[in-house]
Amino acid sequence: MQKLRIGTGVVTAEIWTLGAALNAVWAPDRDGKLVQVVLGHTDEAERLASSAYLGEIVGPFGNRIRDARFTIDGVPHQLERNFLGKHSLHSGSDGFHRQEWTVADAGADHVRLTLTWSDTTGEHPGPVHAAVTYWAEGNTLSYDIDVTTDAPTVVNVIGHPYVNLAGQGTVAGQVLTIAADTYIPVDDELIPTADAPAPVEGRFDLRLGQTVGDIVAAGGVDHCFVLDGTGLRQVASLVDPASGRRLDIATDEPGLQIYDGRGLDEIGYPAYGGLAIETQHFPDAPNRPDFPSTLLHPGELRTSRTVWTFSAS
Repeated sequence: MQKLRIGTGVVTAEIWTLGAALNAVWAPDRDGKLVQVVLGHTDEAERLASSAYLGEIVGPFGNRIRDARFTIDGVPHQLERNFLGKHSLHSGSDGFHRQEWTVADAGADHVRLTLTWSDTTGEHPGPVHAAVTYWAEGNTLSYDIDVTTDAPTVVNVIGHPYVNLAGQGTVAGQVLTIAADTYIPVDDELIPTADAPAPVEGRFDLRLGQTVGDIVAAGGVDHCFVLDGTGLRQVASLVDPASGRRLDIATDEPGLQIYDGRGLDEIGYPAYGGLAIETQHFPDAPNRPDFPSTLLHPGELRTSRTVWTFSAS
């Protein structure tokens, strides 16, 4: 496994080849003090023992698939049932997050990692070929994901970083804003319900911002938001009033999954010690023709881009 440090400005990052993981990001506060604002692991063994997906690239289908099953051209495909013994989460126990990626290119401001993956635990069609390029320039961190396939398949390759702009403690006092009029309601097993999408009015209305503490007090969040607009656009922000740090998020993806980190105490961080911020397509999309398609054919290229911009005031 390799660890690579990139950055040509005030923001720097550490990338691991194991899981193509964004293991650390350092950003300044209003006084210029640098702290690590992305949760990571200390060594390879710790990452392999963890089930939190800290900063890892997950795929070929991130998020959940109902009954771990989907159909392409009339042919059913059964995946590993690694969530509640019934559903698929992040493509099973041997998905992209458990692979050693190859360094295809690296420089002071970027690293490009590549992977060819075939399913060892289920029937996900492939092989699937993926590349992620991380960039750290000035006050921005970005990642570009490219995916191709050798057989018709479904893909939702996503980054899974946890952010805490304070660098310690919990994210309860940090303010989350999301440009989304609707979201994806889920059932008790975190599978999208038949009425999804639904209006955000009430608990999930983050258009004007709420503290994470208030969101947790109202029941917490582990949901995908349907982002306003199309193309690369700003979709969300996270602000830590105590340090002055601000993170603005832009993406060309249709959805943003937010998880409040309630279970992070199981891996040595405080509960709610970080907020998972995952730009992506919608959960269970292979079984929902009403959602944006995640189907990919040979000869096609699926791309996505996410840009983080840090500031402080």
